[in-house]
Amino acid sequence: MKLADLIMADSYERGVRHFFGLPGGGAPLDLMEAGRKSGVDFIAVAHESSAAIMAAYNGLMKETAGVALAIKGVGGANLAAGAATAYFERAPVICYCESAPDDAMGRELVSLCEHEKLFGPVAKYYARLNPEHAGNVIQEAAFRANDGRPGPVLVDIPSDMGQVECALSTEPSLVSKPHPIDKTQVEALSQMIASSQRPAVLAGGDVIRAGAIDQLESFVERIGAAVIINMDAHGVLPASHPRWAGIYNGSFGPNTMETEILGKADLALIIGSDTITSDMNWQSDVPTCELIARPEYQSLAITPRVRVNGSLKAALAQLLPHSPQQGFPESEIRSLREKILRNFRRPARAKLAFQDIIAIMRDAVPRETVLISETAAFIITLNYLWPVEQPGMHYGTAGGRTMGLMLPAILGAKLASPDTPMAGIGADGSTLMRLGELEVFARTGIAVPLVIINDGALGTMKSRQKSRGLTDYALDFHPVDIASAARACGIDGIIVETPEQFEMAFRRALQADRTTLIDARVDPQPYQDSFAATVGIPS
Repeated sequence: MKLADLIMADSYERGVRHFFGLPGGGAPLDLMEAGRKSGVDFIAVAHESSAAIMAAYNGLMKETAGVALAIKGVGGANLAAGAATAYFERAPVICYCESAPDDAMGRELVSLCEHEKLFGPVAKYYARLNPEHAGNVIQEAAFRANDGRPGPVLVDIPSDMGQVECALSTEPSLVSKPHPIDKTQVEALSQMIASSQRPAVLAGGDVIRAGAIDQLESFVERIGAAVIINMDAHGVLPASHPRWAGIYNGSFGPNTMETEILGKADLALIIGSDTITSDMNWQSDVPTCELIARPEYQSLAITPRVRVNGSLKAALAQLLPHSPQQGFPESEIRSLREKILRNFRRPARAKLAFQDIIAIMRDAVPRETVLISETAAFIITLNYLWPVEQPGMHYGTAGGRTMGLMLPAILGAKLASPDTPMAGIGADGSTLMRLGELEVFARTGIAVPLVIINDGALGTMKSRQKSRGLTDYALDFHPVDIASAARACGIDGIIVETPEQFEMAFRRALQADRTTLIDARVDPQPYQDSFAATVGIPS
């Protein structure tokens, strides 16, 4: 089978129906044609970094590795930027890069460089295709991208190889091998849990990936734990559960849930938590133990009292005590949560506040709506005011705190699951990074509401300037009519300045047959001032 056909056949077999990028004249055109014939449609984008993000979130929704494409050199470098986002957000994508033919390797010719070095810090796997081993490499790339904590892999395609006959895979399908659990460590942890009166649990996204959410719920109910979750673990415990306390943001400052809960706990259990989602090293003096899915993963606590490696599902089942423990009173968890929620109250002096937007959206969207968001001054507020009952209902930004995420992410996700209702919340600075991708929404016919919080500035950084007593400097934008830019790209765009205007626009957007961008002009100062308290910065 020719290489281009082999790559597209593998993609189709794994459920991929779209791939994303910018082509060149050699192998990329062969891949486009092979995709057209096999039912894997190519989506041209404005920038290769967007292609990697679109493909990664397309893969997340399909539970496989998405596919992105770039030409050699500068195209590959652009793609690497998007791959970095996929790395930090733990999203699976195969980055296929056109590269130099064999006879030009190592020479300084037009747009040639070593892609492996460009992608090195973020790629889980690298290979250069050749005819003899192409099938095996393609299979392994897909496996590596989705195995464990998902992420980007890089596969170089020599530019003259698209139409070369290549060998099919000769290896059996790859499967993850579970690591055996150390029963001695399980017993040591069981004894610590049994002697604890007020255990706290920090649960992360690895619990979801391990399919262990039922085991986690039974475990925390049995030991009476107060539960905080990582920002990559929405739905790991239903937000309506009486033992769900809130979100861990890793700052350990005042006004944060980790400070409140850990200040009253006598044992901290970190379960399936990815260190990449934390802003800093673990700061608590509470005796800390950790359940970690794989031995090669770092401990968040650095030196936990007990570390149990291996299947989270099996470990939680083995740790389940025979009789229930009282633990944290549910009334105390509720009281602490209400205390923290005061940080997210609507600013009284605002004409249009972010809290208005969230309340209106929550009331209007169907229950099964998937929310996709990015970083902004609203990031922690959104995580609290948009409670999630099950995994896969909110994809935010955790390890990257990524600007420019929402537009390409929701585009890739919606193409993967067109019948799933979705909504996006982004910010003006992020949108300016991705304006060119608005045309892709029009071209593909996707219909989603895109809510852009517009405070006319890099609001998060303005808040941090103010918190540090620095001069308000260099972070305000020239006024931009983002709604008009959206209309120029072929989608609907509307400016709103009051809650009433927003509600009318959003409800119309939910019923529209094409994407609507709502340019929501929030009151800048109260919006920016609200950020500090949500991340534990004292006023």
